[in-house]
Amino acid sequence: DRDQGLVSRVTIVEVIPEHADTLSLRTTRGQVKPGETYQITSSLSLAEPHDLRTAGIDYPTWTLDKYTQLPDTLPQRVYDLANRLTVEESNPYDKALAIEEYLKTFTYTLKALPPAFNTDGVDHFLQQKQGYSEYFGSTMAVMLRTVGVPARLAVGYATGDKVVDQDIFSVTDSHSHAWVEVYFPAFGWIPFEPTPG
Repeated sequence: DRDQGLVSRVTIVEVIPEHADTLSLRTTRGQVKPGETYQITSSLSLAEPHDLRTAGIDYPTWTLDKYTQLPDTLPQRVYDLANRLTVEESNPYDKALAIEEYLKTFTYTLKALPPAFNTDGVDHFLQQKQGYSEYFGSTMAVMLRTVGVPARLAVGYATGDKVVDQDIFSVTDSHSHAWVEVYFPAFGWIPFEPTPG
């Protein structure tokens, strides 16, 4: 702001990246038929564990504002468990690995009991120690957020089934899956897989 040509106030803001937070694909007919083809462009990080361990915590403000949010109703024991699992880790990468490895000791099942009405889903999963990929992914994301590491749940599909004698894979609804992405300065979102198997 200027007052009579002189700067009277300066406001510094951070620009949020323009890329969309979600990506989806949908045909105009509502489903992809066997034999139909489509193209997906993606990128994979070449970051090595050493790179991620030394990436630091100089997060852009938008990652902290959006990807460390937690509900006020999150039970204290979720915070306590995440802190206990990561207390000896000195960087976000090793914190993510510690939580990921802990969750991989739980049981994968599609027949998990849902949380009771008005209870926290992450706390419920941590008590039951069984569930499907959305339980594993959301729990890891929440636990990382409790220790100040920006994380988000990602959903999509696993690789699918290789078609015999062809260099293609068949992906169906049964291949739907969820995992976690953790933000690292200079590297962006890096996937982690807390679901066992």
